Amino acid sequence: MTEATAEVTRPRAEVTPPRLFRDEARTEAVQCLACGGPIALRGFGAIQRVVCPACGSLLRPEDSGALALIHRAARAHQPSVLPLHARGRLDGALWEIVGICWRTVPGWPWQEFLLYNPYRGYRYLAHSPSDGHWSLGQVIPGAPKVVPGKRHAITYRGRRYRHFSGADAHVTYAEGEFPWQVQVGDLAHVDDFAAPPYGISIEEVAGSDGVELTRTAMRHLDAAEVWRAFERPGKPPRQKGVGMLAPNRWREQARSLWLSCLVFLVAWYFAVQFVAGRATEREVFQATDLRFDSALSQEVTIGEPGSSTTVEISFTADPLDNSWAFAEVVLIPIDGEEAIGLGMEASSYSGFEDGEAWSEGDRQVDHVLGRVAGGRYLLQVTPERDTSALPGSDPLGLGSFAPFGVRSPETWALRVREDVFLTRYAALPVPIILGFPLLAWLLGRRRERKRWANSDYPT
Repeated sequence: MTEATAEVTRPRAEVTPPRLFRDEARTEAVQCLACGGPIALRGFGAIQRVVCPACGSLLRPEDSGALALIHRAARAHQPSVLPLHARGRLDGALWEIVGICWRTVPGWPWQEFLLYNPYRGYRYLAHSPSDGHWSLGQVIPGAPKVVPGKRHAITYRGRRYRHFSGADAHVTYAEGEFPWQVQVGDLAHVDDFAAPPYGISIEEVAGSDGVELTRTAMRHLDAAEVWRAFERPGKPPRQKGVGMLAPNRWREQARSLWLSCLVFLVAWYFAVQFVAGRATEREVFQATDLRFDSALSQEVTIGEPGSSTTVEISFTADPLDNSWAFAEVVLIPIDGEEAIGLGMEASSYSGFEDGEAWSEGDRQVDHVLGRVAGGRYLLQVTPERDTSALPGSDPLGLGSFAPFGVRSPETWALRVREDVFLTRYAALPVPIILGFPLLAWLLGRRRERKRWANSDYPT
């Protein structure tokens, strides 16, 4: 259970649960001493300040139970997104809004709703009118530990929170009852730390007795959840942008996506091995030590009539040193009209450059044809080669000397196999499988950039 929701389990119905306050928590109806408006008190034993909802006058509970007027005001009532004394069920308990406080930092106002339950105490429901996001908070005991680093961070109960923003917050409006002395104009320095969807807010208030620190653990609430909890009509205010504590579903799903990706890759690997193991790779034709001065024409049978198969053609030239060889291969169906043709070039080059040896090419080149119809074919091959190093060849005007390190191919070979496994098809799904977690990572990173653009550390 997280900090924001850690609570004592409600006792069984037959046992009377203990109260949290010395005085019996009760509901009393009194009148404002300034305007005569009705005031309903809920947690009388704990409150220190009452703000008249009608006129904004400040009152203080006396030991006798009466209210004493502290400051007479005449401000108009301001409607909030949730009304005073509205009741809602959150975290399995029924809460009542007993106080409403509007606060603001430069360019960012928010509304705080003080929730009260006689068995669970107080909670703080915060709403930002600017972006429509909600959070639920609870005062926590103890102090989080500070993490050294460039960006201020803290840890609390094993979770690390990064500093999001710090500013002076002013109270601009208040109504209802509060367990602290509140009035319009109150100032507190607020530092917010985020580990979405959780956060910690540390308020620092300077007074005559020194500095008072209040630490509140928060968690993000969905607007629809709040609206249902308080049974409000219509739809909640639309959420805009990425709030400080708004969940990042892309990052939350990252681990499961990578795990699923690993499972798919393993399953695909075994599937590929199974399919590759069933490939017969039957040799249809093979000829070696062929001369370049003559072409090849041979009838071959590929596959079974009425079916299709994959065909691999391999062309090899030897020797091949800083030279090339080429073969034009044509498969002409004896019982058909559409021929299959391809050019195959084998080349091998090497040398030294800047004191380092290099090489490229290969004496053998392979080409795989997919979905070749079964039947009889006439295989025709016309070979060509690099003749620059042959005896009697003088492309550079060097007499009978061939270029140093150059050998023209003397023989060539050809092999044809059917029912071979297409490796390219085995590799094709890999980037698709990896694409899902990578896309989630990119979208999660984009969402975080939007979130932190509103912080003291825009990226």
